Amino acid sequence: MNLLKPEPGYKVSPTLVAANILVFIAFSIANLSFTQFSPASMYWFGANFSNWVEQGQWWRFISSLFLHFGPMHLVFNCVSILFLGRIIEPLLGYFNFAGLYFVTGIIASAASFTFNKDVFSAGASGAIFGLFGVFIAILLSNIIRKELRDEWLKSVGTILVINLGMGFILPVDNAAHIGGLLSGLILGFAFIPAIRRRLRRLLEQQPRPPF
Repeated sequence: MNLLKPEPGYKVSPTLVAANILVFIAFSIANLSFTQFSPASMYWFGANFSNWVEQGQWWRFISSLFLHFGPMHLVFNCVSILFLGRIIEPLLGYFNFAGLYFVTGIIASAASFTFNKDVFSAGASGAIFGLFGVFIAILLSNIIRKELRDEWLKSVGTILVINLGMGFILPVDNAAHIGGLLSGLILGFAFIPAIRRRLRRLLEQQPRPPF
């Protein structure tokens, strides 16, 4: 399975990854470096920084979702988008998936702005944690088969514990992660009825369930 290839029911995720890669290439070219980035370039490419946001530049809550501060930062987030998107996007549909990605990402950026003053913040991880929250809400329902549900809950729980734990040791934006996760969990539960309706429509066209 090629996770980078758009398919019916799975187009937003690879599009988001392509956008993140293109922005990182442009960002690196502007800085002539893949790891060293000037404050001026962070400004022009849309990093989230409290002083700039307080000047009315609220659009940084969105632009910062596409900006990454290094190759590993980019790769980890792109892999996470593809993994989560391949599972969640077909369940939600294009519009709902994109909406949840950006809404949880904006809430994560707002949490970073509120609790991490005077810190440059960027990356898709806030929105990714939002997707993790949506995924947990789905796993806590009976939409997915129990054997898969139990397995994935353990895996997701381990990933989240490790990542949030690292936030207390490394310079990681835990405020954004927690904001994204909680908002994704709440919105995920709110979307469970819509997912059920979508699955019923899909089952009418294809008797075999996707999971």
